[in-house]
Amino acid sequence: MHTPPLAAQGIRVVRYDQRAHGQSTRGTAPIRLEKLADDLSLLIDNCAPHGPLVLVGHSMGGMILQTLTTMRPDLLPRIQGLLLISTPDGPVTTRPVPGLRTRLLSWGRDLLAHTCTHTPTVVDAIRRRLPRSSPWALSTAAPESGGTSVPSACRRGLHHTATRDIAAFWQALAIRGSRPVDGLRTLGPRLTLLAGSADVHVPAGHTRALALRLPQARFVVTDQATHTLPIRHPHAVVESLTHLLFIARNH
Repeated sequence: MHTPPLAAQGIRVVRYDQRAHGQSTRGTAPIRLEKLADDLSLLIDNCAPHGPLVLVGHSMGGMILQTLTTMRPDLLPRIQGLLLISTPDGPVTTRPVPGLRTRLLSWGRDLLAHTCTHTPTVVDAIRRRLPRSSPWALSTAAPESGGTSVPSACRRGLHHTATRDIAAFWQALAIRGSRPVDGLRTLGPRLTLLAGSADVHVPAGHTRALALRLPQARFVVTDQATHTLPIRHPHAVVESLTHLLFIARNH
């Protein structure tokens, strides 16, 4: 839904499945943000080794991009645009906002996180019984592969991800402390942060906190958008990318 309007502008779009998602294998390395950023670094070196880059990441993807700008300062001159969607200033948490409703939800999420971490095989057995329509269903079939294949639709991205790996991703995202912004700060107006006003997983205020550390960046809130902003409000993503592409072409 984002690729066609960008391709119509003559933009080459490269998408991929994160390790342990969709058609990508897990590998053997521990799952950490630094390793996921290293995966993206290798992808860029192989698929776009030269020329300008406009990069976009949602949620964990935004955290990976932030890590990449710290690990690969040599890429910063090539990055003509960077879009971070629903990216928090700090760790992802089960208690994103105060209130009784959030407290009740967080208890459930804490219990789920504990269960996934300590009894992943039990959760896997339950997931295998879920209908295929559930985004949490675990498929026993091998991921499709092939040179002309495309990344899995977002809601199917975890169908081949074992529960132990979901727990590992969660632990990587929940590490406390703010991440460095030195790399992001060098981008100035080439950086846009996009948030959803109704996002309960990464509230707009958490992304705004990151924007406050980056005064030259553009901060945009999409009204009534939840954490599924890229799916439910694709126009907001395309508009932000078009803005960054305009800056890149006139830089």
